[in-house]
Amino acid sequence: MKKLIWATTLFVLFLIFVLPGLMALLIDFVPAEDQPPYRVDEKVSVYGKIIISQEFVSQEKNLSAIGISLGNPNLKNKKMISLNLYDAQDKLLRESNLNGQNFEDGDFVKFFFPTIADSKGKNYRFTISSPEAGPEEVIYVFYTPQAPSWMGHMVVENQIFDGATPFVTFHKPESRLSIVNKMYSRFLPFLR
Repeated sequence: MKKLIWATTLFVLFLIFVLPGLMALLIDFVPAEDQPPYRVDEKVSVYGKIIISQEFVSQEKNLSAIGISLGNPNLKNKKMISLNLYDAQDKLLRESNLNGQNFEDGDFVKFFFPTIADSKGKNYRFTISSPEAGPEEVIYVFYTPQAPSWMGHMVVENQIFDGATPFVTFHKPESRLSIVNKMYSRFLPFLR
């Protein structure tokens, strides 16, 4: 009976302390922040020449992706959707393309691109467009008036919105062990 109690205790401790660390070793990209809340009725249509532009300051180094919730009503958009990333001098740094048929209405979509190592604290702007799509193949980009300060303004056809596109930046960790260390230090404060 005593062996069963010890075995059960060790198994539970393994599940609580060791297994999460092993699972954390599989993580490739870490979000810098949570996605700000938004309402589905606050959205902007994107198709043809309509381009959405969003400014932001990178919160971490090794910027590798931008995740955003997009609307694709009735899965009608099957055209390319482009995210272009620019620096503060408006120089195109990265480009990422997805096909609209790869996501459903309201999906959280990640646009991956080659890592920008020294991104922390720098100003960037990204654009979202679907130039081949017509009015019947519209996608929606949501916006929120409750954007954090590191998110700049959202601009659509030279109109500045009060708020921002609710998005998340993803960053490549310096090492897999740094993820495990960060996770355990949050979980077990005495390890800090």
